[in-house]
Amino acid sequence: MYLPVWLSFVGASFVFGFIPGPSVCFTIAHAIRHGARRTLPTIGGQIAANCCQIIVVLFGLNRILEQADVLFQVLKVIGALYLVYLGYRQWTAGRPLLDTGKRTFAATGRRAYIDGFVVCGTNPKAILYYAAFLPQFVVRALDEKIQLTLLAMTSIVIAATVLIVYTVLADRVSLWFDSRKYWKMQNRLAGFIMISAGIGLSVVSVK
Repeated sequence: MYLPVWLSFVGASFVFGFIPGPSVCFTIAHAIRHGARRTLPTIGGQIAANCCQIIVVLFGLNRILEQADVLFQVLKVIGALYLVYLGYRQWTAGRPLLDTGKRTFAATGRRAYIDGFVVCGTNPKAILYYAAFLPQFVVRALDEKIQLTLLAMTSIVIAATVLIVYTVLADRVSLWFDSRKYWKMQNRLAGFIMISAGIGLSVVSVK
C-alpha cells in the first residue's frame, strides 16, 4: 500500500472516529460513572465486536447481510433497546460504596466487556461503514487482500485510541465533582447519555 493513501485513511478514520456514535456515547457514560480504569473492559468488548464486523466484511458476508433488511432492523432495535436499558440502570443506580474515598465498580469486568460487545456488535451501521469505507483506499494494482487486512488492523487501532481518549477526558471531567456529593448527578448524566444514544440509534436509518 502506498504511504500517502494509508495516511489519508488514517486521517479520515480519526475524523469519523471522533464523531460521537452509540459506542462513543456508551464509553463516555461508563467512564463518567465508573472511571477510566473500569471502562477498559467495555473498550475491549467493543474492539472485539469491531473485529467480528471487519471479518464479516473481509469474507464478503456483508453482501448477503445488505439484502437482509429485516435482520438489520432487528439488530438496530436490539442495540437501541439495550442502550436504553443500560441507561435506565445507570439512572436508577444506588449510591456507590465509598469507604476508601474512591469510586467503586458496580459490575464485574466480564459484564462490562459483554455490555461493550453488545452495544457495538448490534450496530449494523458499522458493517456498512467498513464495507463502504475500506475499499475506497484500496489500490487496484496491488494485492487487495493484504491492503484490506492492513486497513482493517489500522482501523481497529484507531478505534481503540479514540475510545481511550474519550474515556480519559470523561474521567477527568467526572473528577471535578466529589463523588460523595454528586453521585446522583453522575448516575443520571451517564444514564441520560446512554438513553439518548439508544433513542438516536433507533431513529437513524441503517442505509
